[in-house]
Parts: sequence; C-alpha cells; structure tokens
Amino acid sequence: MRDFEKILLNMAPELKCYYLRYIDRIKDAILDFFPSKFDKAFYERVTGQVQVFDTDEDARSETILLPTHEYLERGGKALRPVLVALCLEAYGKDPAPFMPFIGAIEVMESSSIMMDDYIDNSMMRRGGPCAHVAYGYAVANISSCTAYALSHYGIFNNELALPVDKAARLLNAFAWEHIQMAFGQMEELYWTESNVNSVTVRQYLQETIARCAFLSFRGPLKYAGMLADAPEEDIPVLEKMGDYLLIGYHIRGDNLDMSPDSQEWGKVAGEDISTGRRTLLINYVLQHATESDRETLTDILNARSRDEKKKRLVYEMVLKYNAFEYTRHLAEEYNARAQSEIEKLHVPKEYKTLFREFSDFSSERRMA
Repeated sequence: MRDFEKILLNMAPELKCYYLRYIDRIKDAILDFFPSKFDKAFYERVTGQVQVFDTDEDARSETILLPTHEYLERGGKALRPVLVALCLEAYGKDPAPFMPFIGAIEVMESSSIMMDDYIDNSMMRRGGPCAHVAYGYAVANISSCTAYALSHYGIFNNELALPVDKAARLLNAFAWEHIQMAFGQMEELYWTESNVNSVTVRQYLQETIARCAFLSFRGPLKYAGMLADAPEEDIPVLEKMGDYLLIGYHIRGDNLDMSPDSQEWGKVAGEDISTGRRTLLINYVLQHATESDRETLTDILNARSRDEKKKRLVYEMVLKYNAFEYTRHLAEEYNARAQSEIEKLHVPKEYKTLFREFSDFSSERRMA
C-alpha cells in the first residue's frame, strides 16, 4: 500500500474530503516557503542583511537545504498544516493569505524530526535513509538547525503584515513552546542514554507534552487561534485540546512502531527497541514484568539491539503483559478528553465535527 493511501485509510469521510481539498495547496506552500536552492535575494530577505561579499551558494544549498528538502519531498502526513488551515477556517479566516505560515509549520516539523533522528540514531525516515545516515551527523545537524531557524523567518520579518501586538504575542508563544521542547527533549535523552527503567506514566506523559506538543498539536492550534482572532477564552481550550491530541497521537505512533505489519519485521517496526527508547509500552512492561523478563528486556534495550529475533522477543513481552491493551485504553481516554474540549470551542458545528474526526484519526485510526 502506498504511503498516501495509508494516510487516508480509516480517515472519516468529512475529514478525508477536507484533507484532499487542501493537501496539494499545502505541498506547494511548503516548497514556496523553503526553496530548493539559495540565492542572494533569498538570503537577504530572510536575514534582513545585505550580502557584502561573494558566497558559495552551492555549498549553502547542498549543506543546509538539500537534506531537509529530502525529508519534505518524501512527504509526511502534513497533519499539522492541515490542522492550522482547519482552525483558521473554523474561526472564519480564509487560509489562503496564511499559506506561507502553513508551509513554515511543516518545515519546522521536518527539521525537528531530523533532530530526533540523529539524537535517537534512527536509520530510516519516510521510506529513505535518515539525514545523518546519508550525509553524516555534521551536515544533518547544520541542516536541521538552520531549517528550524528559517521556519520562523516569516514571523520574525512579519511577512504576514500583522499588527505589532499580534506579531509580538505570536513570537512570545513560539519562544515559550521552544523552551518547553528543550526540557522534554533533555528528559527523553537522559532516560535513553542512562538506561532509566523507572519512568512513571505521569512523567512520560509530561515529557511527551513538553517535547512534542509545540508541533503536535498544541502549537499549531494556538498559533492558528491567535492568527484567526479566536475568542480569548478559546485559546487555553485550543492548548488543552492540543495536549490531549498529542498524547493520543504519540501513543498511537509508539504502538504502530512496535507492531509488525508484515512478515518482514524490522524494516521500520521496532526501531524504538533498537534505539533503546523508553516508550510508554516499554515502561509499562518494565514495571509489570517478572524479574527474569525485566532483566531480559533491559539487556536488549541497553544493547540497542537490531537483531530481529530479539526485537520479536520484546514484542512478545508487550503482548504477554497486555501493554497494547493498556496504551490503547489510555489513547482512548485522551481522545475523549480532546473531544470534550472541542465542544467548548466557539466554532460552527461542522468544524467541531472535523475536529472530532481529526482527534479520532490521530489517536485511534491512523495507519501510518
């Protein structure tokens, strides 16, 4: 099954229609925002500084742009840009004038994914080698960090011509979210590098919110609400809704990673095992397994094993201790919490339906 078909699989009819209506426009917006090659005009526009001497534009393009562009062109689900468009429209704004911002959200997402990949030493992303595998760690680092910074140039330069107070508020929201991400990323890295086996559910959920919610999906909802002049009382509702959506989405992703979907186990599935990542599934098994099973699981994780038989053994432990059942129930719980927040929004009922379908899809129904 092609990746795009997997994205649409199990998507409710109204959400699928909305997704298909916007996805091509969003893809164009991404490439318009983040060109495939540097030139003098682009450099001076995004930096706000005149270039005094000559530069090596090929070096800039191949080092900074190419690795990130490969991630963008492989095509993720682009759920965050779709959610921004949906939120803008729900509050009565035409998404068209905001397309540069919508494209920037996906550039930010892809660059942060690249960072995650080299931090976790992952091998594959979106059907191809991770940037650090293809280009080395130095190039992956400079590309991801620069692309991440470039994803903000439209806001720093106020290319949307926002009122000064709104632009300042948006910049403040970006800064706050980024600080949260840093703390969450440090926690996950510490747990993995130090082989911590005592992470509680509450610690895991807080780390997940801090590390990921600025893009999935608290940040996009909050930013879009601000841009759309949503009622002030709706902004904290959008934030909470985004936190809950993120938890369901993240749990679903962990479960998909651990679930072999073909006889060729290990091509993508099970990478959390081979990177030693302490996911909710892994933590649950560590806290409920017998001493012997816990020791076996710990040895496999600490060895960062890519052995398919050992990964299969971990999968069998996840089944043995009903970890899938636990995490599915937790995802359902946070989906229900998100749905409850959706009902508080001051938007037309047809958009509440789309938000509910988005919540169902991201927490329980997506296949990729």
